[in-house]
Amino acid sequence: MEENRGAHKVVRMCEYLDVSTTGYYDWRERGESSRAQYDSILVDEITKMHVGHERNYGAIRVHPYLKNLGFPCSRRRINRLMKAYSITSIYHAYRHNRASGSNSLKVDNVLAESPPAASVGRHWAGDMTYIKTREGSVYMAAVLDLFTRKVVGWGFSRNHDADLVCGALKMSLEYEEAKPGCLFHSDQGSEYCSDIYQEAVANAGMVSSMSRAGTPTDNAFVESFFKTLKNELVHHWKFNNMVECVARIVDYVEFYNEDRLHSSLNYVSPNTYQNINV
Repeated sequence: MEENRGAHKVVRMCEYLDVSTTGYYDWRERGESSRAQYDSILVDEITKMHVGHERNYGAIRVHPYLKNLGFPCSRRRINRLMKAYSITSIYHAYRHNRASGSNSLKVDNVLAESPPAASVGRHWAGDMTYIKTREGSVYMAAVLDLFTRKVVGWGFSRNHDADLVCGALKMSLEYEEAKPGCLFHSDQGSEYCSDIYQEAVANAGMVSSMSRAGTPTDNAFVESFFKTLKNELVHHWKFNNMVECVARIVDYVEFYNEDRLHSSLNYVSPNTYQNINV
């Protein structure tokens, strides 16, 4: 009785859809298409990859990641699958209004007049930002190599002063080579204008360069790094204290240098790009 009732439903459905019952049973026995099977494989790979800091990856970065693993696919297909299976990036762009400053020019913007760096250790840039914790703000200074976009040094402090930015520069010089005459670009913050910091730059054989007043785009690469750091990590955590804040940021910086696919580096990480171009 149950089988007859089920067969009758199939006949009614086929009549409603204007298809033959033979065609329906052929389709049911056929199983998943090869395309659907490959979609399942891609979804499995995306799911395995989309953990940790890679949760910030959207289809733009997932696509080259899978191709590097040997899974041919289009970005449109990856975008469709991620939407269908609710695999979404946790990245959200936060915009902050910036007021123009009125400081007079301290040092010329030598970087703007120079050709782009053609190798590592030629152009460095630094800046600082702050991160909120439940115990108060933590200030971070970072130094990037503009050829590889690699974060070559950093420092943390409760205070934004010359010691903070000098510490980040010192770390950079200990772990990376600055070629003679390497440009060091920064904004016109009092920390970077201080005699202590300018002396440290000169003693390292570097040439100081500074952005125009109230023009953060003159130091766009470091600004971009801080924006990425905050969008991919800081805005998703409530740090209890400075120790937790520093630990998680250092972990992210290591991921950023070692593994994060960088769009301006043809979707390889800064360390990979440096190894390719040494």
